[in-house]
Amino acid sequence: MITQGKSLWNALFTRTQRQVLSLMFGHPERSYYANEVVRIAGVGTGTVQRELAKLSDCGLLTVKRVGNQKHFQANTECPVYSELRSIVLKTFGAVDVLRTALASMDGGIELALIYGPEVSSATSLSHDIHMLIVSDHIEYTELVSGLTGVENRIGRNIHPLLFNKKEFESLRAEQSESLASILSQPCLYLVRQQD
Repeated sequence: MITQGKSLWNALFTRTQRQVLSLMFGHPERSYYANEVVRIAGVGTGTVQRELAKLSDCGLLTVKRVGNQKHFQANTECPVYSELRSIVLKTFGAVDVLRTALASMDGGIELALIYGPEVSSATSLSHDIHMLIVSDHIEYTELVSGLTGVENRIGRNIHPLLFNKKEFESLRAEQSESLASILSQPCLYLVRQQD
């Protein structure tokens, strides 16, 4: 599952499109001016300007003047807004960044999921992200350290719960109310090697 998102976004979108859409639809609550998009996205000025023009011309982005700058923002009134935001978040937005970060930890992760009511909504992952991770090889300090860069990149606080496999299986066997409460919420699996 870690590599599936990467294959999807490579097939559907160019690098510049991925960077611009990830920024705009990953943070639809704010606007960006062109040079800011170039700086954050790390792609060329010309390609970003062409992409912004194309996306605004077709109605995916709104444009407003603020002083001498044009500000671009995801158009929440666009008929495909919810679907495109979902694609962005599940492939090259916050979810893909989290998958990549977990893969780089090389800690034999058995299970990693994002949980909470916001997972199933159109504004998925627009607030703090709550994660459950099962691994016998990752220490909590390593996990938090590895996720700090992700928090900075996606602009969200991440709250991880880490269990080793024995603890997790014991809580499941005991039918722990706290674990049952987590698992009964909408979940988005990042890694799933468990039943």
